Amino acid sequence: MPGANFWAVLFFLTLMLLGISSTYPMLDVIVTAIMDRYGHKLQRPVVAAVLVVVAFLISLMYCSQFGYYLLDGVDRWINNLALVFVVWSELALSTTIYRFKDVFTETGKPAWVIYNGGYFLGQILGVAVGHGVSGGAGAGLGFGIFFLGVIVSVFLCKTPTVSAPRFWNNNAYLKRFWFLAFYSGNQLRRDLNVIVGSGKNWNIPMFWSPLIRYISAPILFIVYSFAYPEFWTLRNDPVYIFGFILAHFCLIFAVSALVLPRYYDVFVPLHRLDDGKRVAAPGVLENLIVGQNEDMVEKGSRSPKSSDDDLKEKP
Repeated sequence: MPGANFWAVLFFLTLMLLGISSTYPMLDVIVTAIMDRYGHKLQRPVVAAVLVVVAFLISLMYCSQFGYYLLDGVDRWINNLALVFVVWSELALSTTIYRFKDVFTETGKPAWVIYNGGYFLGQILGVAVGHGVSGGAGAGLGFGIFFLGVIVSVFLCKTPTVSAPRFWNNNAYLKRFWFLAFYSGNQLRRDLNVIVGSGKNWNIPMFWSPLIRYISAPILFIVYSFAYPEFWTLRNDPVYIFGFILAHFCLIFAVSALVLPRYYDVFVPLHRLDDGKRVAAPGVLENLIVGQNEDMVEKGSRSPKSSDDDLKEKP
């Protein structure tokens, strides 16, 4: 090929620039998080320099003779386990615990726990039996646990006082089911549309939340489960064992953030620590709740159920 040396230099220069351009945004996210929390104590150039040096030292092991082999061992399990698990968690949990206090208020806590217990337990046991026995047995058990949870929770649920959309408002049982199954995801969609659906931007459609909760999330969990049989075939390889263990440390870190969120307050800016504290306001858009909370701060505390007239200053 004419000019082979020239094209070879361009090729490896392109690889280097791709590495730098992908590393920059990842490190910038960490730097921004640290500066938001400890910016009053630390200087941004110092934080950036320390992170770059640490990242450089960690990456040196991939420059050795077995670096590519090690990279494959780590990359395989970070993608197949940690990455897929995090995405599944985002899909399943964002449509489960988002504004869960609203659901507690309208349905009662026991019904919410039973419904979502059936939802998650059906996926876990269904996949486990599917791998251990057969796909049909796993699917039957998973759907059976889920539908049992649906039936029990709907009968235990109290009838919501807030109206449900259209068809779901025809009788008490449909309304109960809608609040248990669709409220959190639908409210997330409505709140996001206030932010991203303004102006000429498209609104998120109504089928978005049922799609990610009841189709995308279960499919991702099935994909995630295939990583364990794959590891069993590679269990004697030290590099794959190292990557497998490293991926599970990432899983522990992610799960502990859900179970013990207070221990992660060190990563949250001081002025954002109370962002997750919201009063129960079923069907009310998030921007209205935030505005109400700001009024409470400016005019003094009041009950969440106070009327708009209570917001007015009394003479």
